[in-house]
Parts: sequence; C-alpha cells; structure tokens
Amino acid sequence: MNNVIIPAKYHEFIIFGLVGVANTAVHASIVIALMEIFAPPAFVANGVAFVFANLMSYALNSRFTFKTPVSFLGYRRFLVVSLVSLALTLLITSIVEYLGWHYGVGLVMVILVVPVLNYLVMKIWAFAPTR
Repeated sequence: MNNVIIPAKYHEFIIFGLVGVANTAVHASIVIALMEIFAPPAFVANGVAFVFANLMSYALNSRFTFKTPVSFLGYRRFLVVSLVSLALTLLITSIVEYLGWHYGVGLVMVILVVPVLNYLVMKIWAFAPTR
C-alpha cells in the first residue's frame, strides 16, 4: 500500500480543518442535547452551542493549529473573524436565494470559500503575534 505523505506546509490547514470538524460535532451535540432535554427555541440552543463551540475552537486552534498562547486579545480577534465568517455565510446564501438558485449552490460555495478565507484571516491576523 502506498503511503501518502502530506507536505508540511499543509499540516496547519489540515489541523485547522480537524478542529472545525470537532467544533461542528460539539455544536451539534449541544444543540441536540438542549433541544431534547429542555426544548428551548432553536435559536437559543444554537446561541448557547455557539458560545461553547467557539470557545473550544479558539482554545484548540490556539494550542494545536497556530501554537500561540491563549489570551483575551486573541479570543477577541478570533470572535471577530468568527462573526464575519457567519455574516459572509449569510450573505452568500442570501444572494443565492435572491438569484433563485438551488440552496445547494450556496451551501457548496460556503463550504469551499468560507473555511479557506477563515483560515487565512486567522493565520494572518487573529493568531498573528501581538506586538
């Protein structure tokens, strides 16, 4: 069997992706647990899940992806990027809906565009060494 060797320059992006998968699983688990146990409005369950998953994502990305110390300033930057990514996701899907295209087109665009841009902004700004 052939061994697949991934160039070192991609390791950071792969770890970022794995943290994203774990983050999504935590978010979904919290939403499901809250909805099944307490039955709040869905936006409340998703809001609570976002807070926990976002904090976890920051800690894991800080420690394992970008290897930077956890800090309040770092988290503030991370949160800004997270919220801008959410806005971009909503913008893309709204434009697709406005154009009358199938929602799957927007979903594919979000999946292909947002994580890459998110990673680049995280690397360049959110996790950049502070002066």
